[in-house]
Amino acid sequence: MKVLHVSTECYPAAKAGGMGDVVGSLPKYLKKHGIQADVIIPKYATKWFHDKAYETVFSGSFYQRGSYIQYAIQKVRSSGLDFDLYCADIPGKFDRDSIYLGWDGHGFHDEIDRNIAFQRVALSWLNDESTNYDLVHCHDHMTGLIPFFMKYGYEFRSLQQMPSFFTIHNAAYYGQMSWNNRDVLPAFEDQYAGLLDWDNTIHSLATAVKCATVVNTVSPSYMEEIINVNSSLAYLFRGEKHKCIGILNGIDNDEWDTKTDQLIKYNRKSSWVDFKQKNKEIFAEEYGLDPNKPWFSFIGRFSEQKGVDTLAPAIQAVYEQNNNACFVILGSGDKRLEHQISSIETPGIVKTFIMYNEAIAHQIYASCDFILMPSRFEPCGLNQMFAMRYGTIPVVRSTGGLKDTVVESAEDGTGFTYQGSNSYELAEAMKRAQSTYEDHNNFKKLRTRCTRKNFSWDKSAEEYANQYKKLKHD
Repeated sequence: MKVLHVSTECYPAAKAGGMGDVVGSLPKYLKKHGIQADVIIPKYATKWFHDKAYETVFSGSFYQRGSYIQYAIQKVRSSGLDFDLYCADIPGKFDRDSIYLGWDGHGFHDEIDRNIAFQRVALSWLNDESTNYDLVHCHDHMTGLIPFFMKYGYEFRSLQQMPSFFTIHNAAYYGQMSWNNRDVLPAFEDQYAGLLDWDNTIHSLATAVKCATVVNTVSPSYMEEIINVNSSLAYLFRGEKHKCIGILNGIDNDEWDTKTDQLIKYNRKSSWVDFKQKNKEIFAEEYGLDPNKPWFSFIGRFSEQKGVDTLAPAIQAVYEQNNNACFVILGSGDKRLEHQISSIETPGIVKTFIMYNEAIAHQIYASCDFILMPSRFEPCGLNQMFAMRYGTIPVVRSTGGLKDTVVESAEDGTGFTYQGSNSYELAEAMKRAQSTYEDHNNFKKLRTRCTRKNFSWDKSAEEYANQYKKLKHD
């Protein structure tokens, strides 16, 4: 069975968040279940693309806002991945050194045109009889119009019977646009225009939910939250509930292996205590922290969704009560939050990295004792899985995928959880974590339980494969 994943991210080629990790790992594990899963992403001008060799497998042109735009579908030769990666080369649209944001930290002014162009190019290639895919798997609103045009686009009639799978990595991003943009879309049958509409806009996410054969979120609890929340979209999800499922994300255990990870300074031989302590000492020496104290960390995008606004007050509260802790923060995003986090940097106590750096992220997982995830909502979350894989204990707000993966319990717990979305409850959870750290026997047991958790893609890939095969036979 052949499946094409259509996405704007795929690690290591292009990554802005968890979607990149998913699309870069899932196809590899699907192969074990008899699924040939290929991936197509836009061709960016970022570093990864510079030294690669490409083979053009398809080309064409389309008309957009008064101009004909030439494009090419290129297969990446020797990508280093365990699946075939294709790039949509659309000059003037994606040949930039960032995936979503310009130099000012805001989205590109032509975001609508870019997303439509990429979807149109992917559809045109799929429509070519040489591709022979059995199913299309679309990721987030940037590809949300594809299921509609497969059914109702004049140019793509050969795709009408092909099933489509739509994964929601973050339902907070809709891909809405004014109906003034209708002329930018491929031509379609007028009587079906209502399927594009939600809240009097062309709504990419809602369109995908209406038109895709199967819709899934990246954790069961996140789907429950979307369906039960009091919002206009919840009514849509309830109406389409028969085809909505939640499948928990996984991680690539080959990529995240303490014994072979080339991004960390000391690989694990056998002892977890030795592994954590050695990495902690190396990191401490490099950045001026005390390796004999408990370390709390945060890794991720700076946004209120991620609860970053609660970090500084919680850190201050924990430190003021007991100055026996260090804090490491890595991330970037909202400029106001970047300033807030930068302002709490304190030599020997708080180390901040206002950037995203994959190597430093791995080193934080290897050296820190706890990872903080105070998300207001979290579709799945991968950081808690990476952390547990590296013996770092999660402190999380119990929502979405965090609720599905982290349990606080004296007997079989894997971390510390709290319900509210304020800094006080985060600080209280951190204090409980600190108390456990000081109880060496219980802390060791907790860490052992974390390292024994298996969040490999194997189980999740099997669920996806079963869904694919069911659609093929329906």
